[in-house]
Amino acid sequence: MSRFLLDISPLRQSRAFRYAYAARTATVLVTGMLMVAASIQLFEMTGSSIAVAGLNASMAIPMVLALMVGGVLSDRMDRRKLMLYSRSVYVFSVSLFLINALLPSPTIWLIYLAATIGGAAGGISVPAMMSATPALVGREHLAAAAALSGLSMQIGGVIGPSLAGLIIAGPGLIFCYVIVLAAVLTTPFFLKQLPALPPKGTQPQQPAIFHAFIEGFTYMAKQPLLRSLLLIDLTAVVLATPLALLPEWGTQVLQLGPEATGLLYSAPAVGATLMALSSGWTKTVKHPGRFIIAAVMLWGAAVFALSQWVWLPWSLLCLACMGAADTVSKILRMALVQKHTPDHLLGRMSSLWMTQSALGTAVGNMQMGVVSRWFNPTTAFFIGGGACFLLSNAFAWRNRSLKHIEN
Repeated sequence: MSRFLLDISPLRQSRAFRYAYAARTATVLVTGMLMVAASIQLFEMTGSSIAVAGLNASMAIPMVLALMVGGVLSDRMDRRKLMLYSRSVYVFSVSLFLINALLPSPTIWLIYLAATIGGAAGGISVPAMMSATPALVGREHLAAAAALSGLSMQIGGVIGPSLAGLIIAGPGLIFCYVIVLAAVLTTPFFLKQLPALPPKGTQPQQPAIFHAFIEGFTYMAKQPLLRSLLLIDLTAVVLATPLALLPEWGTQVLQLGPEATGLLYSAPAVGATLMALSSGWTKTVKHPGRFIIAAVMLWGAAVFALSQWVWLPWSLLCLACMGAADTVSKILRMALVQKHTPDHLLGRMSSLWMTQSALGTAVGNMQMGVVSRWFNPTTAFFIGGGACFLLSNAFAWRNRSLKHIEN
């Protein structure tokens, strides 16, 4: 039974990882609140799911550009400093959301501007945090650290959206933004407690940033395993990311209020949290690639199932299954990427990982929004989920490097 329980040895053994973990958890919590608050505000102002998808795009596009720079910088300079600088910029982004909400007539462009700045800040900090993990916990604990990181994301994803929905329905949108800003201000304190985290094995002659990024991309492209890990996740997020449709699903399809929308946003994190708490088995999986493929199939099947029954409990169950599948995939993929990448390339590989995730999610949200506009949300879930399931089956049939990799 103990092999199924979450392995917390990185938290017990590394003081630095505990502080990094606290900073990550606080960031995820407020990000979940922020995205729900901004999505509800935008949908109330425009009545358009495409506008909500545009919020994701306005955050993802600058994040992708910043990830290219952040990945290279993470392989060149102290990763602790990068995290501190970027979190300070994120404070400014959240302040803009609050200032806009306080205006007599809030503007859409200021919401997009704040999201753009926040996305760029995240693009700098995420590769630094991911590439610092092996130095904080040791490579033998990477799967456990990935599970813990996934758990913090999911707990924040459960509490954040639900709390945002309740606060917006009660004290209101402005109070929600105030709480987000207060929480964001705590993260620099945690990050200051970390030791210096310079990269190991750096080259004496550093190429220009663009060429350094291409070097990381070339390394990934030449490694069949790393290439497969990025492509299979891209299949899921491009074809079957339903998040942009949740405000429309909650208010117009289910005929419920912001509380239901908050619950819908929280449901994937509930399933992911339950899976993360029972993730001890992931460190002993002999063929992790097969579990990754199965998880992507389950993701597509869960989104497809959303279209089959318009009922809140069913929607929550489907989204929870999607979140559970995503957690299994992320834990195993993150551990494999960090194990099979040299330290001096970890920043760039982390940036590539997050680039495909951010860009793929933005594209996925946009295509769901467009299909919903052409037809309806039910059809969008039907087409996207079904396509994800079928393509992941095709991927499993043809890809040998991922199926046969051993832990």
